[in-house]
Amino acid sequence: MKYLVTATLMIALGATAAEEPAAIQKVETPALSEPQTLPTLDSLWNKASEGSELKQALVNGTLKAELLLGYEYSDLDDNGRDAANAFLSRTRISYLTGDYRGFSAFVQAQYVGPLNDTFSPKNNKYDTVADPEEFRFHQAYLAYTGYDSHARIGAQEIILDNARFIGNVGWRLNAQSFNAGSIANESVENLKLYYAYADSINQINGETNDDRQYHMFNGEYRLTENNQVSAFAYLQRNDEDGSGPDQLDTFGARNWGQSDNLNYDFMVALQRHAFYGHAFGEAVLDRVNIGGGIEYISGGDDSNDRFQTLNGTAHKFNGWADQFLGTGGGLEAGLIDAYGQVSATVLEKLNLLGVYHYFHTAHKTDSGFDGDYGQEFDLQAKYSVCKNFDVLAKCAYYIKGDNHAGNTTADETVFWLRGTLKF
Repeated sequence: MKYLVTATLMIALGATAAEEPAAIQKVETPALSEPQTLPTLDSLWNKASEGSELKQALVNGTLKAELLLGYEYSDLDDNGRDAANAFLSRTRISYLTGDYRGFSAFVQAQYVGPLNDTFSPKNNKYDTVADPEEFRFHQAYLAYTGYDSHARIGAQEIILDNARFIGNVGWRLNAQSFNAGSIANESVENLKLYYAYADSINQINGETNDDRQYHMFNGEYRLTENNQVSAFAYLQRNDEDGSGPDQLDTFGARNWGQSDNLNYDFMVALQRHAFYGHAFGEAVLDRVNIGGGIEYISGGDDSNDRFQTLNGTAHKFNGWADQFLGTGGGLEAGLIDAYGQVSATVLEKLNLLGVYHYFHTAHKTDSGFDGDYGQEFDLQAKYSVCKNFDVLAKCAYYIKGDNHAGNTTADETVFWLRGTLKF
């Protein structure tokens, strides 16, 4: 680049001299005491770079990379398939530019690649592991910060409240992002107002869903240092084939925080005639937390009348075996999930978590099913080897309850092992 700049300047100077008529050219002999010298390449380059605020913002950004290697075992009974043994990798490279008068840009490219084929969808002989091979720009947006606001436009992760209704499905390797415009404002002390409009969703199956559009309104207010409330309205519009409602509006509120040694989280929401409720409490002890909660998701005879959680982080709720992902589209019998959990920190670097779930129907179906879905045991251990590397082991064991035709769950064992390197 330096040589190109120098050559361009010399050619331009030569061209100017050639255009001057010979009759009026003046030849002056420079004084010997003031010798003429050509500019150096470095001086030309530095002069061209001076004052380039935009260039500095572009080149002086933050580059990050992440490499994840994982193994997943999945054995689902009564489906006629062999157990899956999936070896997977994910590579992420991200770049955040510096600030240019309030503007910045962020790009995150990722590639999810299978290392074998003993799982579906690579091979339908085996159980499903929902991490298909895919390269995409998971996030790519332009941002602006100013006037107590932060705005983004482009592909972006959106996580609102506890991710129950709007989330990034971060456990799956192809996480979820929204093609959206968003703005958050904090002009009023202790109040954060958020709005986003998404015209499509980049799903965990590697496809982009253009059939759903979202208006997302969320307001959070900090009552005290350790107590917050929020209210939200998520307005979904569907362009689909008529198999579901043409619109799905969710209205709700949440209260969460900490009082002395007690963590708590309460949420309620409404959709048409459907209802959602969640209550959680946790005692914070020395290195050990003991908690529990109950979640209610109403059902309905018609799919349009069931409570749906289509774009939340479903894996975080109702057990890690993902037996109840159908709550995304609504369950006929609804769901009551009563659970207890214990978490502990050992030697500061090892975090342990155990969860027990008991699942029951919310009401009786037309087929007569009203009872015990089943129960599940979940265990997780995460160890930070160093600042940039951690390993995780996690398992879920689901046991089916009532053997009724209306109970579509099945016994399942799932195990994960992952290592993540960040730099």
